[in-house]
Amino acid sequence: MSKNIEFCHPEECTKFWGEYVERIIKPVFMEGKTPDEFQQAAIDNGVGAFGLCTCDIPNHNCATCAEVNFGKKCKKTFTYVIGGIYKGGNVPEGMALFPIHSGKWLKVHFEGGMKAFHQQYQMFHKEWLPAHPEYKWADNSVSMEWYQGTDINSPDYQCGVMMPLED
Repeated sequence: MSKNIEFCHPEECTKFWGEYVERIIKPVFMEGKTPDEFQQAAIDNGVGAFGLCTCDIPNHNCATCAEVNFGKKCKKTFTYVIGGIYKGGNVPEGMALFPIHSGKWLKVHFEGGMKAFHQQYQMFHKEWLPAHPEYKWADNSVSMEWYQGTDINSPDYQCGVMMPLED
């Protein structure tokens, strides 16, 4: 699932996760309905395990792009993807395949629920990365968040960010 979002409205990412819950989680897992083609493809491929940000602005990376553009009154957009790992099969309407940069990645682990995720994500970008210049975000690449668990408010909830590294 993907959606184009204006940089000046990053809160739309959270709303998009709400759409995901309403379209897939609630009917299938909470109401026990038989999955339709879209829902089944999402379940089969683990859609919801990752959040990806990407855009078509050349010669940048998503971390620096977000720093420059988020919250500003601009009409530039990024594509936010709620994804999984494609295992084959039909790609129904409303879904698309997004190729991911191969190579070395840095995986950062956060705990403490979504509120802690947002705080730790900011610390990662503003403090940890500048203090570790040996890790350089690959240009023209995505920003990928990973999620594991269902209770996003639990202190045991695990999530993080995966950063593609320059070769």
